[in-house]
Amino acid sequence: MKPLVQVSRAAELAWGWRGFAGITAGWCSMSVLVRPFTGEHVPHLMMRRYFDAVVRELGIELVAEGTERVPHVGPCVIAVNHNSLLDVPVVGTLLPIDYRWVAKKSLFYLPFVGWHLFAAGHIYVDRSRKDNMDRLAAEFRRVIGRGGSILMFPEGTRSPDGRLQKFKSGAFVTAVRENVPVLPIVVDGTERLLTKGELAMPDGVDKIVRVRVCDPIPVPAPSERYSSAERRVVGLRDATRRAMIEALDALRGAPGAALRPTVQL
Repeated sequence: MKPLVQVSRAAELAWGWRGFAGITAGWCSMSVLVRPFTGEHVPHLMMRRYFDAVVRELGIELVAEGTERVPHVGPCVIAVNHNSLLDVPVVGTLLPIDYRWVAKKSLFYLPFVGWHLFAAGHIYVDRSRKDNMDRLAAEFRRVIGRGGSILMFPEGTRSPDGRLQKFKSGAFVTAVRENVPVLPIVVDGTERLLTKGELAMPDGVDKIVRVRVCDPIPVPAPSERYSSAERRVVGLRDATRRAMIEALDALRGAPGAALRPTVQL
């Protein structure tokens, strides 16, 4: 009976995500079709409409604070905590600016979604390439040089239980090298809707997701304390993490809540 149970479960999952699949196939296909005629610009604009449709289809209620800051920051590195695959459409529906995601290369080979990522000019990470870091630096410079921003998850991977993890330095190396501020954004609630490793949204779960856009954090000016680029990177990384901990604590309603599990493994 076990194979039958597995087939039944797979069929149930497929049926539950049918609306999402249809929206994805439609919007992503259109973005690929217009790419040869419009360049990256129109596929990028279409992405926000796609994210809006996904959020509505999944019944997510967004409660966002501080989004009025976004259009006035200028080119920046956007740093977002990463709890779930749902972070991408949730944050994407709130950003009315030109920006590019940084994602692992395997996502670019997914049907529809991956095609769109290529069409819209998003940036892939390929750790198997010896020139990966140089290529990424050139891509970041290209986007920021034309007035765009870079969106990165400084934790590097999804949190398994909602806790804010340690930050890697890549986002902050980019901000220091390009001399642009970091714009921290925190998301709370997606981890309860789609936990890492799960493919089904649980029944009866509150679908409210809270997002807070924090004040931008400038690159530290050279000083005795920040006498090297490395120290400026560390200072910027630590300042960003402190700001995101404070914002998550506020969203979750208790000091230290950002560093405590919000879902049971």
